[in-house]
Amino acid sequence: MNILLLTSDFLPNVGGMATHALELARAHVQNGHQLHLVHPVYGSGENAVRDMEGFTVHDLFIDSDTPRIKHLKYIRRVRDYVRKLHGEHGFQVLHWHDLTPNCWTTWTLRRDIPLVWTNHTSNYLEMYETPAGRRKIRMFLGHADAIISPSRELYEKSTATGIAPARNFYIPNGVDAKKFHPGNSFGVIDKDYGLDPSRPVVICPRRLEPKNGVEYFIRAVPLVRREVPEAQFLIVGGGFPEERRRFEQLLREAGEAQDVFFTGNVPNIAMPQFYALASVAALPSLMEATSISGLEAMASGLPLVGTRVGGIPEIIEHGKSGLLVEPRSPEQLAAQFIRLLQDAELRRTLGEGARRRVEQEFAWPEIARRTVDVYEKAIAAHG
Repeated sequence: MNILLLTSDFLPNVGGMATHALELARAHVQNGHQLHLVHPVYGSGENAVRDMEGFTVHDLFIDSDTPRIKHLKYIRRVRDYVRKLHGEHGFQVLHWHDLTPNCWTTWTLRRDIPLVWTNHTSNYLEMYETPAGRRKIRMFLGHADAIISPSRELYEKSTATGIAPARNFYIPNGVDAKKFHPGNSFGVIDKDYGLDPSRPVVICPRRLEPKNGVEYFIRAVPLVRREVPEAQFLIVGGGFPEERRRFEQLLREAGEAQDVFFTGNVPNIAMPQFYALASVAALPSLMEATSISGLEAMASGLPLVGTRVGGIPEIIEHGKSGLLVEPRSPEQLAAQFIRLLQDAELRRTLGEGARRRVEQEFAWPEIARRTVDVYEKAIAAHG
């Protein structure tokens, strides 16, 4: 199949959508398909076309001033670029990965090519909560031939919004089980960040945005340290500098700043080293699809403590591949961290269960194969 991916979030960004687009592109190529990825981005820069691991990336820069003009210019610029590219390569499907403004961009392309959208956005869940928001969803996505939801919650809410089941599909996110595995080495990152590798580390691989619940991880730190004073805590993720300042103030007030480490943004290629240094991983999210960072931790053989929100219960089998807690509860997070840090056999059992579950359910080649099945249904629906 000849596939076009469209995403405004891509390398060098390190968020979940960027990782999903990269891994899906790699898996499509591995499965024998041809692929181009268009990466439109606001800002100044030179447009570039580059080869990456068997597929072609188009970096397309859009620069303008006011938001309204910016969006209109973005839509027109991306539409014209995609039409030209489609004329040259004859894509069978366009698969896009963000909501606005690319929902409007793809609306202008609805007569040109079959359209598939993957729902990554927490904004979708927020919109769903009001009648006006549900009307917006139908307006934004009425032209999509197929919609992929990476969690059962998103799938069910898409159906409840009025999106026909025939064009609504559940496919979880995936993970590169060859890149993330229990045998990785942490190299010298302990020295880079001042960690003591002889002491246990609880890792929270989360950007510092409010929906990721990092505040509750921070509030769990003093509770854990009362029982396990040798524990260290590592937050891997950037963004939202005001949140980091607030978290650091909370830690200073609790007298725990010395054993909590913030890395800022880390390229995904380096993440296996961080998981190799850790004893336990945490997903304290307030909303989530199928967390890619959670799957990476599981593939690395770590026991994962996650909240009962969104797609997290779909990747964690409580008591088999990890442990589930309620959201917004530092007390529950702390209790499970303490339990795991004090029980090496439980850590081993849950870590092995996590790795096994990833291998069976979430490897990217299988996710990509299921995605192509959706492409074929979208092509037939487009008619």
